[in-house]
Order: sequence, then structure tokens, then C-alpha cells
Amino acid sequence: MPVAALALVLAAGILHASWNLILKRSSERVLVAAWAMLLGAVVFIPTLVPAWPPPAGVWPFVGASAVVYVAYYGCLARAYGDGDFSLVYPVARGTAPAMLALWAVLFLGERPSPGGVLGIATILCGLIVLGGAPLWSRVARARTGARAEEDVHSGSDPSIRMPAGDRWRQLRAHARGSGSAFLVAFFISVYSTLDGAAVRQWLPLPYLVLVFGLSGLAFVGILATRGGKPTFRVLRTHFRPIAMIAVMTLVAYALVLRAFQIAPISYAGAAREVGIVFGALAGWLLLGERFGRIRTVGAVLVFAGIGLLALAG
Repeated sequence: MPVAALALVLAAGILHASWNLILKRSSERVLVAAWAMLLGAVVFIPTLVPAWPPPAGVWPFVGASAVVYVAYYGCLARAYGDGDFSLVYPVARGTAPAMLALWAVLFLGERPSPGGVLGIATILCGLIVLGGAPLWSRVARARTGARAEEDVHSGSDPSIRMPAGDRWRQLRAHARGSGSAFLVAFFISVYSTLDGAAVRQWLPLPYLVLVFGLSGLAFVGILATRGGKPTFRVLRTHFRPIAMIAVMTLVAYALVLRAFQIAPISYAGAAREVGIVFGALAGWLLLGERFGRIRTVGAVLVFAGIGLLALAG
């Protein structure tokens, strides 16, 4: 994988984790995400002028990707409502590379080298460890709570009172968050494949302006029909996070699409998920969420896999 492509996806990973953290901390996630898409397209409209008109073959990708983006952002906002940032972000972003690699082989004709396959597999293992850390921790705590409750009932240690029912309710909530995150991963893999094919015909940033413009208009329109005035009030009350997410989203993904132009999509799509490590760190440092030894191992595996991709032909 070219060093330039690796640098692009590393920079994109930092930006992506940053805007996801801002979205997680917002009280109006769906509306903020919708307005960010539309505002991002408006901000970068000037990039369309020198690149116009787009090739005719790009328009089907624009339309299809816009539809998938609306589904992606809606599901992402829902997932953040169901689970912790340090759970949803790793699971959503971590499952996507496997799907993307499959689509790249089936539909784009890519054939990763043995070293590339090993690198992708190592990253996926790291992502599984990162994403599974909260579940494993909660299962352990649930079991501990169940044993403690049995001790209380048996009279062996009346000082311990940890209701097992609350623990298992937390596990069910975790399962809901994970299910939403897996659906997000599917949408990520689909729009990444569409966009990777599109930028082989046209420039990344003008292409994204069209996609985000269409999907943003559709998303805001749907929400306005359902929510009315609050949809437009959020633009005023949350303008700062909307503007930050708008700029970071387009810049981050434009960097990724540029990497798609100079490296195999299966490689760049896996390497870009280094943002998961940054996201887990942000959840730990800024939101008070757990990191721990399990996530440290996962982070090491992700970086090792990226190193293998850098060496792959």
C-alpha cells in the first residue's frame, strides 16, 4: 500500500473519530447529522465549478450512494442512542472492512496479495477485540452480579447487593446497540464500494458535494415533514457542531476517496478504520468510558495490521 495512501487514511481516521465524538455528544443526533450533510455540500460547492460537468457514468453512483447515505446516517444516530460511543463506533467501523473487501473482490475485480489478506485479517481481529471489549466486561460483571445475588439469598454475604436483573438489562441494551452498529457497517461497506468505483471516473470532492447535497436535502426534507419547526430550530441552536461535523466529514471522506484512487479499496478501506482506535481513546479520555487491557491489545493488532498493509504489494 503506498505511503501516501496510508498517510491519507490516517489523517482521515483522526477527523472521522472527531466528528463522531461531536455527534455522540449532541442532544439532537439525527437532525445534526442531516444538517451537517447539507451544510457540508454547500460549503464545498465552489469545488464543482472547475470540475463541471461530471462524466455521465458517475450519476448512477451519485444517486445510489445518496440513498445509502440517508439510511447510514439515520441508523448511525439511532445506534448512538442505543449504545456507548466506545461500543458503537468500533463495531460499526470494525465490521465494515470485511464486507468492503468482499464487495471489492466480487464487483471491482480486486485481488489482494497474501500479505494484504494477512493485514486485513489482522486489522479485523483487532477490531473484533476492540468492539467486543465492552461485551466481555459486561458479561463478566453480570456473572459476578448473579453470583453475588445468590450469596445474598443464601445469607453467605449480606453486605453484597448487586441485582442480576439490572446487569442482564444492560446486556440486552448492549445487544441492541451492537445490532444497530452491524447494520451501520453494512451501509458503510455499500457506499464505500459505490464511491470507490465512482472516483475512478471523477474527482473525490466534487463527487462528494453532489452525493452529500442530494442525501442532505432528502434527509432534512424527511425530518422536516415529520418534525416541523424543530428541524429548522436545531440549525440555529446547534450550528457550531453542525458546521464542525460538516467540514470534517467531507474532508475526511475526500481523503479516503483519494486513497481509494491510489491504493486497492480493500486495503485503504481496512486501514482507514484506525479511526476506531482514536475513537476508543476519545471515549476513554473525554467521555469517561473504559479502555483497559483488552482494548489495548485490540489497538496493537489494528496498528500491526496497518503495518502489514503498508508492506503489502
